[in-house]
Amino acid sequence: TMANRVTTAVVLLSLLPGAAGRSQLPSIRSQPVGVSSSLRFALPNLVRSSQRTRMRDDLSLRCRRESRNTVQDVVAVMSLEVLLQSTDPTIEIHGQKLFEVLKREAEELADSPVIGAWVREAILDAADLPDAMARIISGHFRSSPALFDQDAATQVMKDICASNVAVRRGVILDLVKALEADFAVESVIQPFLNFKGLHAISLARITRALWLRGTSIARNVALALQSHGSMVYGIDIHPSAKLGNGIFVDHATGLVIGGTAIVGDNVLVLHGVTLGATGKMELGKRHPTVGDNVNLGALSTILGDVTIGSDAVVGAQAVVTKGVAQGETVVGINKVLDGAAKKQRLLAGDTEETWFYNI
Repeated sequence: TMANRVTTAVVLLSLLPGAAGRSQLPSIRSQPVGVSSSLRFALPNLVRSSQRTRMRDDLSLRCRRESRNTVQDVVAVMSLEVLLQSTDPTIEIHGQKLFEVLKREAEELADSPVIGAWVREAILDAADLPDAMARIISGHFRSSPALFDQDAATQVMKDICASNVAVRRGVILDLVKALEADFAVESVIQPFLNFKGLHAISLARITRALWLRGTSIARNVALALQSHGSMVYGIDIHPSAKLGNGIFVDHATGLVIGGTAIVGDNVLVLHGVTLGATGKMELGKRHPTVGDNVNLGALSTILGDVTIGSDAVVGAQAVVTKGVAQGETVVGINKVLDGAAKKQRLLAGDTEETWFYNI
């Protein structure tokens, strides 16, 4: 009917931004009384509702920008690139500055009936940033039944985070990488408290510290913590895998890193990545080596003792069974996009068929 069509027109026009929608309002009001009288009271409400929605969206955007600026200010004190070249005492100082920001943000959440107690226990009662990370991981463990003594496991994780320089450095620089790499982050506490990729990598650092002790007890404890962690986080990293500093695993679910894998510094890893072996009976190193400043796309699979050069990009769902040179981008099945590298390989006698697709 005409009334229904006019009603639809009013609703659609009220959703248009700016004067374009408002310029049509007089012609609607000039419709016959039988139509306009039923719309005269609804129309201003629709316009005001649309304006309020736009105001809320603008305010939300401004808040996100301000929060992001705050995060950038924290990171700008010292970038990951600079910190990776810094001494351990310098990194500890930066970690303490981050922890002070983290505590200030935690104090704002301490009165929450939902997460207040958790925030106080995990952050406000902690001695420093690595201790807070140990508390978060042990809290996750306590929420998931385990066959081992969880109080003893908590103490082991706290002791390692308090004394192991490599673990402490990794925890601090991983957080810096998360703040730099994830543009959705609005505060320091958001990734530290909630991003399981950070937690899982920190757990992997703890289990590696245990593994390197070399005793049967230490290695089996490392495997027990790793196995339970894989059930908690959905991430499987062998304790003997060697991890660099400044690793951020975004979304994280489904990550697998084999025992002889090596991952460099400043690496971004998306969910579902596999650094695995070929399945062949091979001794020695069986898993990939990933260089510095590498991006590993979602669901990418890298198999065997191959090297992904520094500054390389592995595209989402890529399958890589051959080495990738520095700065190259690989997609599909061993398909390198870099034109110069392709020319060099072809001149060396490698064909596109064997280079791109031979598995």
